[in-house]
Amino acid sequence: MSIQYSIELAVFLFCAVVILSVVARKVAFPFPILLVLAGAGLGLAPRFPSISIDPDVIFLGCLPPLLFSAAIRMPWHQFRENLAPISGLALGLVLVTAGAIGFTAHALIPGMTLAAGFALGAIVAPTDAVAAVAIARRLNIPDRVIAILEGESLVNDASGLVAYQFAVLAVVSGTFEWSEVGFRFLLEVGGGLGLGVLVGMFAIAVFRRMDDPVAEITFTLTLPFLTFLGAQELGFSGVLAVVAAGLSISRRGEEVFSANSRMDTHAVLATVEYLINGAIFLLIGVQLQSILHGLSGWTNLELFGFAAMTSGLVLGIRLFWAYPVAKLVGVLTTKLPHGTYPDLHWKDQVLVGWAGMRGVVSLAAALALPMASQSGAAFPDRSLIIFLAASVVLVTLVINGLSLPFIAGAFGRQDDAGELEREREARIAILKAPIAEFDRRMTEESLPREASEVLWVRQSLAGRLSLVEGGEDPEKKRQIQKSGLGLYLQLLRVERRELHRLFRAHQINQACFTKIQREIDLEERGARSQIIDKAAAPNRKLKRRVSSDQSP
Repeated sequence: MSIQYSIELAVFLFCAVVILSVVARKVAFPFPILLVLAGAGLGLAPRFPSISIDPDVIFLGCLPPLLFSAAIRMPWHQFRENLAPISGLALGLVLVTAGAIGFTAHALIPGMTLAAGFALGAIVAPTDAVAAVAIARRLNIPDRVIAILEGESLVNDASGLVAYQFAVLAVVSGTFEWSEVGFRFLLEVGGGLGLGVLVGMFAIAVFRRMDDPVAEITFTLTLPFLTFLGAQELGFSGVLAVVAAGLSISRRGEEVFSANSRMDTHAVLATVEYLINGAIFLLIGVQLQSILHGLSGWTNLELFGFAAMTSGLVLGIRLFWAYPVAKLVGVLTTKLPHGTYPDLHWKDQVLVGWAGMRGVVSLAAALALPMASQSGAAFPDRSLIIFLAASVVLVTLVINGLSLPFIAGAFGRQDDAGELEREREARIAILKAPIAEFDRRMTEESLPREASEVLWVRQSLAGRLSLVEGGEDPEKKRQIQKSGLGLYLQLLRVERRELHRLFRAHQINQACFTKIQREIDLEERGARSQIIDKAAAPNRKLKRRVSSDQSP
């Protein structure tokens, strides 16, 4: 595939994603399903060219930014406090699902090797919380359930992909030595986690010394690729390194990112994630023709049976796993230093069990399967594995995704009125903290209380924003105004600390935290823009004066 053709294909896919997202919103149809159907329509068109994507491009180009974006958005304290249920789902359930599907596929699908079956199991084992959380945030679902789903999706992407890499290695090389695999597994996991933490610490130090939004965004976009490639070169797990780096940055994000950096970076990451997600769903549909061509040896009834068996195992194992995992939480949380949550309520178990949709990571891993083994032979049952992975994604999106609102209506336990009242109380507490800090500093530092450029700070925090121009000396006025704006930024940091304290104390939920954090970020962005405008004002006046002096 030429470079020009690759660029044209990428542009076409991204444009199609944007157009289809508008259509999906208009007709109220699930966006991922519409993308696959549209891609299938294109792929089956008579004159549409056959598309073959290099698996390395999918694995390297798509997975690092997706994993990093999810990790950097994950609130650290929620991840830490829900570590027990997240570990049970993201590690135990992934291994059980991969093993069960591997043995079943090997036993029931003629000719499929055990290693290829494990590769299939590792592909469909990880969940994708994007669709589930997008639905859950609009429904009557407890905040803790959403946190568990996000944390599980983040960790099981890493665990599933590590298992996937070992399964693919076994297929490609044709050998599988438990002793060698065990050593490599420990090396990849331990090295990947260690390198990720070091990269995160380095990134935090760099971010603290940056004051250029464009440079920060550029560094953020390149960081997951650098981390992934560096880990792969050292023989470590690239996916674990990227996840660990993202979580390390998320842990200190409150101290590292300014309002402008956080808002701009999250917007760019969301755009990248949106385009990659959409493009991969489209690619599955577009390659349907070549996939079906590789399935010519199977009847439609056999393919339907294999898809039903794989999807049924994925759904059934997860629902069965939800109850023992909840019991495991009760044992582990009493031994963890930060385990403060009680056992999962049985209604929460149902929601966690039912919200296990599969998505873009499974599709990307399926597309990234090698074309051939080391001996030169074709990768066994590659088309069938991709077909079954796409079937599981579609089944879970359609059955679980479309029915989740009804399940949430029956088993949701969140009190909307109580949440509104808690949000109101949180806003009062958050605003009282900087006002009290303002009054203390006015007293201790003897700031000019009568100066309007300082007085407006308190008025703004109290909801009475008013900036009154005075007839003072212009230079002195600018100095006081700059001092007032600087003070306002410091008080906004106090406000943000109070917001994080309430979030860590579980007095507000994730949705409330995100909403108020954005409001504070907008306030900070406005204040910083005023500082820039005030600093630039003398230069503008000087330029106007010089221009008038030079005019004829």
